[in-house]
Formats: sequence, structure tokens, C-alpha cells
Amino acid sequence: MSFRRAWPALAVGLVLASPALADPAIGKRVDAVFADDAVTLTEAGKTVLVYRTKPLDPAAEPGRANYVGALYAPDGTALTEDRPGDHPHQRGVWWAWMKVQSGGKTVADGWYMKGLSYFVREKRFLGDAEGGGTLTVDVDWMVNSGPELVYVATETTKVTVRPLKAGARRVEFDTTITSRLDALGLGGSEDDRGFGGFSIRLVDPEHLTFSSGGKTITPNGAAITAGSSMGFAWTGGETSPAWTVGLACKANGQTITRWMLYSDRSMQNCVFPGRAPLVLKKGEALRLQETVVIRPVSRKKP
Repeated sequence: MSFRRAWPALAVGLVLASPALADPAIGKRVDAVFADDAVTLTEAGKTVLVYRTKPLDPAAEPGRANYVGALYAPDGTALTEDRPGDHPHQRGVWWAWMKVQSGGKTVADGWYMKGLSYFVREKRFLGDAEGGGTLTVDVDWMVNSGPELVYVATETTKVTVRPLKAGARRVEFDTTITSRLDALGLGGSEDDRGFGGFSIRLVDPEHLTFSSGGKTITPNGAAITAGSSMGFAWTGGETSPAWTVGLACKANGQTITRWMLYSDRSMQNCVFPGRAPLVLKKGEALRLQETVVIRPVSRKKP
């Protein structure tokens, strides 16, 4: 199969930061700090998350970009880990598929970062009147598994951090992936689990508990059908985060209710589309929307 040579405008990303509209006297607004390889979102000077826009080691891992490397609770507790020793391909918060296809043929693997690179063309931040703010990144997907780079998709991702409310933090992700190919396929793992799509690598997964729709969920090594959201909590005593994490996911406006969950050292995933790839015609788009809510846990002392 041959690909037409296509080159995106790999211009230097624009850094456009707009002043937040909230009253400066409040002193608690969400803001952004731009660096060459990352954008750090803060609230009242404390780091909320770090969005990695370039790989730390382009030669070894050119595809390790375009994801949240670190997500923090309001008290500064790290809730995610990036490049863990047990699964070094896993990232803090990311979206990827094992099967990236052109015309039905797999040409790259975004999950294991083989044959696919992300070029962030533009990054900008806009504050809002409530004190929150949105980081927007425009990204080009490039397949590099063949003799020439092939421009396969464009992506626009918006990450919105809402101001703290009753000690809880809300982070919203909104990603639109638009095909540049006649038939771009995105599919999950080639097994019954079919995992792929939006994923989060939470710290200390061995002590995680899971709940959905008011019911306890027990991971069993397979994809589980549950409710429209999943709750994660730690039971490791004083060494585990004193926070809960709630996650809800949508794809093209439809709620995702299939989950790949692990209580050992691995990631958590809202499964989409599954093993069989979703195929986008040229100009068609996939929209992914996720909401993460971080709430404090009250731990009573004996």
C-alpha cells in the first residue's frame, strides 16, 4: 500500500495566554505557565496538572507527547504516574489506540508509541470569569513507520480546570480527532478486552477500590460493563492519597459504559471503540469528552 506524501505546517507553536477575567483580588484563579516542552496549569500558584507537548527523549520515544504527565490533588498530592517501571509505555492521563489504520491496514500503534508521533502546532490558554481556565492544543498526527512521514489526523484538545468548589476539583477534557486519510481506523487491543481510548494511570493501584452506580465493582481481568461513571478510592491507610477520583467518558456524545479496570499495577480505561476499529472518512471527526472530579476523603483518627 502506498501513501501520498503529506506534510503539515510544523510551525513553532504559538503561546497565547489570555489574562483570566476573574477578579485578581480573589487570588485563586487558574493560570498557565508555558515552557518549550510542557504547559503547567496552576491554581493559586499550586500545580494542577502538567501537559507534555514534546517528548523528553525525542530520539528514544518520539511519540511520548500530547498527554497529561502529572495530575495533582488540591493539597499537592500526586495522583498519577508517568512511565512507571512495570508499564513504561503508560502515561499519566492519555488517549491512544493499539491500532491506527489506513485503509484497513495497521500502520502505527499509539498505545505502545510505535510509528506515531504528535506535533503540537499551537498551545493557548484562556481564563474565564469564574476563575477557571482552558488550555487548548492543536496537534498533528504523523505516522513514521514508512519511508516518509504521513499526515494522518489533526487533533484539538481542550483541558478545562474549574475553580475549587467545596474542596473538590473538576477537570474536563474535550478532544476532537479529524481524519486526513480516506479511511482512518482507530481500534483497541486485539483481544476480548479491546482496551484503548482515554486512560489514566493512578498511583498506588494495588490499593484502589472501584464503584459505579452505588455498587462496588471488582476487576476481573476483562472489560466490565458498568454505569456512566466510575469512582476510584484508595484503601492503603495513611500512605495512600486521601482523595477519591471520579471519571465519566463520552465518545461522539454517547456515554461509555465499558471499563478496563485493574487493582494491580496498571492503568484504568474507558474502553472505546473496542477491538473493532472505528473508521473515519476524510474530514470526519471523533469527539472524546471526559470529566475527572477529585474530592477529599475525611479520615477519622482513632
